[in-house]
Amino acid sequence: MKAGSGDQGSPPCFLRFPRPVRVVSGAEAELKCVVLGEPPPVVVWEKGGQQLEASERLSFPADGAEHWLLLSAALPTDAGVYVCRARNALGEAYAAAAVTVLEPPAPEPEPQHAECPLPPPGTGEGAPVFLTGPGSQWVLRGAEVVLTCQVGGLPEPTLYWEKDGMPLDEVWDSSHFALVPGRAEGGPGVSLALRILAARLPDSGVYVCHARNPHGHAQAGALLQVHQPPESPPEDPDEAPEPVVEPLKCAPKTFWVNEGKHAKFRCYVMGKPEPEIEWHWEGRPLLPDRRRLMYRDRDGGFVLKVLYCQAKDRGLYVCAARNSAGQTLSAVQLHVKEPRLRFTRPLQDVEGRERGIVVLECKVPNSRIPTAWFREDQRLLPCRKYEQIEEGAVRRLIIHRLKADDDGVYLCEMRGRVRTVANVTVKGPILKRLPRKLDVLEGENAVLLVETREAGVQGHWSRDGEDLPAICQSSSGHMHALVLPGVTREDAGEVTFSLGNSRTTTVLRVKCVKHNPPGPPVLVEMFKGHKNTVLLTWKPPEPVPETPFIYRLERQEVGSEDWIQCFSIEKAGAVEVPGDCVPSEGDYRFRVCTVSEHGRSPHVVFHGSAHLVPTARLVAGLEDVQVYDGEDAIFSLDLSTIIQGTWFLNGEELKSDKPEGQVEPGALSYRIQQKGLQHRLVLQAVRHQDSGALVGFSCPGVQDSAALTIQESPVHILSPQDKVSATFTTSERVVLTCELSRRHFPASWYKDGQKVTESKSLVVTADGCKHHLILPAAEVQDSGEFECRLEGISAFFGITVRDPPVHILAPQEHVFVHAITSECVMLSCKLDREEAPVHWYKDSQEVEEGGSVLLESDGPHRRLVLPAAQPLDGGEFQCVAGEERACFTVTITDVSSWIVYPSDKVYVGAVRLERVVLTCELCRPWAEVRWTKDGKEVAESPALLLQKEDTVRRLVLPAVQLEDSGEYLCEIDDESASFTVTVTESYQSQESSNNNPDLSILLKKPKTRRLWSRFPPWRRTAGAE
Repeated sequence: MKAGSGDQGSPPCFLRFPRPVRVVSGAEAELKCVVLGEPPPVVVWEKGGQQLEASERLSFPADGAEHWLLLSAALPTDAGVYVCRARNALGEAYAAAAVTVLEPPAPEPEPQHAECPLPPPGTGEGAPVFLTGPGSQWVLRGAEVVLTCQVGGLPEPTLYWEKDGMPLDEVWDSSHFALVPGRAEGGPGVSLALRILAARLPDSGVYVCHARNPHGHAQAGALLQVHQPPESPPEDPDEAPEPVVEPLKCAPKTFWVNEGKHAKFRCYVMGKPEPEIEWHWEGRPLLPDRRRLMYRDRDGGFVLKVLYCQAKDRGLYVCAARNSAGQTLSAVQLHVKEPRLRFTRPLQDVEGRERGIVVLECKVPNSRIPTAWFREDQRLLPCRKYEQIEEGAVRRLIIHRLKADDDGVYLCEMRGRVRTVANVTVKGPILKRLPRKLDVLEGENAVLLVETREAGVQGHWSRDGEDLPAICQSSSGHMHALVLPGVTREDAGEVTFSLGNSRTTTVLRVKCVKHNPPGPPVLVEMFKGHKNTVLLTWKPPEPVPETPFIYRLERQEVGSEDWIQCFSIEKAGAVEVPGDCVPSEGDYRFRVCTVSEHGRSPHVVFHGSAHLVPTARLVAGLEDVQVYDGEDAIFSLDLSTIIQGTWFLNGEELKSDKPEGQVEPGALSYRIQQKGLQHRLVLQAVRHQDSGALVGFSCPGVQDSAALTIQESPVHILSPQDKVSATFTTSERVVLTCELSRRHFPASWYKDGQKVTESKSLVVTADGCKHHLILPAAEVQDSGEFECRLEGISAFFGITVRDPPVHILAPQEHVFVHAITSECVMLSCKLDREEAPVHWYKDSQEVEEGGSVLLESDGPHRRLVLPAAQPLDGGEFQCVAGEERACFTVTITDVSSWIVYPSDKVYVGAVRLERVVLTCELCRPWAEVRWTKDGKEVAESPALLLQKEDTVRRLVLPAVQLEDSGEYLCEIDDESASFTVTVTESYQSQESSNNNPDLSILLKKPKTRRLWSRFPPWRRTAGAE
């Protein structure tokens, strides 16, 4: 996403300067710089005016625009200033950095401090003291911001403001801010208010008020955050939202990252006024969160960092920059490469409350795979705080006694650095915790932010257990800020924000030393005495910097806003700038600044402008071209400046007034192109007869030529054009065919990257342009990727060989099974192949064998057995074999009554000598009953018969007598069915007939098909047996 330098070329420009290095003798020193230019510059390293050469201890690796100097086993003689020199046809640039080789420091005696009482702060003679400091603010764009500080001290101190370490006049135009001086309220002292008119997003940053007098210096800082106003929803809910950014004019760059790794996008944007930056993902604005970090690095680049990338993070990321002059976009398409071995069940985001617990759970493909748990980049070891459990393939992390700092990103990692990621949100008084660590350069500003659930609460800041001064603390609503301007090594330590019993902690680390940048050159002058040259002179800055420094000279074409670096020099004096240093004719202005390892000075602009005209030089000349018959031949060259030229073909001038033309009617066609410094001639669809043609180019000061050679057309594959994927069954004949554009051209066959060997089961043949690979009787092991390979090209075939599909022979229909509690239920399925595997499912969940479920395989039969069925075991069962399945519905009933019928008392009237049958139906065929009459158990005799048939029990009186009248009971356990029999001499009605007297009381339900079997134990069987 780095900004390019345009099509006209540019001289070298350092995007990142090497930083000074301090190492102990014997350690390794590294200098790194990033330099851009078009064409890419040649980079060399120097020390003491001499170019350095690579050796055993010294190397100069490079990667694109990044260049390093690596010095191993540093010696005291290696100390000094190292210069990186970059040069191309348009100019050169320099950058320097010092390497200091230190010996182990000797212990120093403790200084003796004289005791002297200090006057009260802000009164009497003394260094400046802040009476009130500026307060941090959070505002919407367009709001007016006022930052005020009051300072005491004698003599009266001088106050001035900085933003992010830079003077305000270098950051903004004077119309954007105002400084309002005043007197301190209620006592001695001075004040200086900073008023920002209509705040913009780039105004966010750290503002520091400095107070200085002869006795010393004091400073106080505040954080300003400017937010975008929330957008109102559209009035019509069906109306599609407008795109956030305008469409891209070119294809975005592509970036691949492995799952679980970080992706970092950097966008370097320049403009005046300073542009506002927004990041978008898939057309939607992005906000920072636990895994998306947005910040600005020390080199001024805008950075978006996506931590622990997941598949859901893929998409188009756009950096949109806007200011009042326009907008620009830079985009990259992020692809996340997923590993082959993946978690069977990934982690899920969880929430918990402070002092509670949360559980993270995932599942690995195999129970033997080892795993490790991480909180971001910190590995977690098993302890009381982090309980780690493994149950088969399940991995579980239990976090006890949650606190605010437990909020964050957690990872479970298995071999190959395959990760699954989840966010843990800790709910409590603190919503946004401190970072786990914060690295700040010495002299820079440190800002720590905390967001609380309730607004207006009073938090407590401390470092290493000691309270921090109130002057550096501020709160507004839910936000609490700690601003430490110009940190020193004494500011390092463990910083804690406490709110009641809740707290969050960070480790503040202060690194290196930040020095003030050098002053600007003085007495700058421009002389235009010579034709097409300009003489620039200046004097060193005052005072002269103590560290090595260089001067950087930049040019600006009148009417343009861009400043472009010309070159860098080490000594002040006079520099002559010829016309060859500019890309095109025009009026140019110049400016110069001082650059050292501590930064750069403000620019000083030379008064006036100079008219310069470049002279054309050959930067990249013509080269001989070899192409195949029928292709286009492209000749190109690069000049040092934009100028018109003439092309020639075999000595004949080609007309350039039209973009396309022909040498003569029916002859070779051509196209002439010029883009910036590059000139191109395209000869279209050349033929064999054009071989040997001579192409020339001419312009003032430049002449060049090259030859054209035509080669025979290369062989290519006619079919297949794309990868072929096919599926076959075992024993089937497979024929793979690759057709080439030339006959009898050799080709080789490969399977899974290995060259195939001919055998009876694999035959390779060739017939003219066609090459065949034949599998006479394919087997499952023949599956794989086949490749027909020739010079530089290949045809691919993805072949899958499978066994014939398995079929279920029985049952063919849906089977319904009814059973009662503790019965054994068996579901059976018969296949057409004995070795075919099956899967059993219950209510769409695969069944695993256990104590309550048995899975049996006997030849072609597959059985699921419930040895002692319970009501919860009922449901929809499926036996799945290949693409076929058999379905069973199992119902388990918990028996509460043995007698099915009758449910009420039955009254029977009969005439003497009639046949009477009393019938009782039970729920199970094996149940035993007891018959009684008038309370006494009856005994079977010729006059009283007891019968059993399946679930029916009968008492039969073949020829009833008057004494058989009474109450009969059919008893089982605590249940009974009651029958009252009344026998008379004759019927009451005359219509009754005494012929064949037979009175039978048979009570039955409608017939149902039942499968009753009695086994030890009882079992119910359904399916195919």
